[in-house]
Amino acid sequence: MHLRRDIRIMNCRETRALFSEFYDGELNQEIAQAVKGHLAECQECREEFKNLKKSLKILKKLKILEAPRNYVNLKQKH
Repeated sequence: MHLRRDIRIMNCRETRALFSEFYDGELNQEIAQAVKGHLAECQECREEFKNLKKSLKILKKLKILEAPRNYVNLKQKH
């Protein structure tokens, strides 16, 4: 990551490493702006981030199942 006129410029590797924190809104404003800037310029990263958001949306819809009370016993039998 380097600075250009007080604006952070990020490469693809740096941007992708921050996708989760960016999605969750956990980045400080400066870094979030750098990620947004990269996504605006890089179609490949923009597509990857779009796919991540789709995947997370699907995962949030999944029902959480509880393991059966005898799960440990069942697992030990196999």
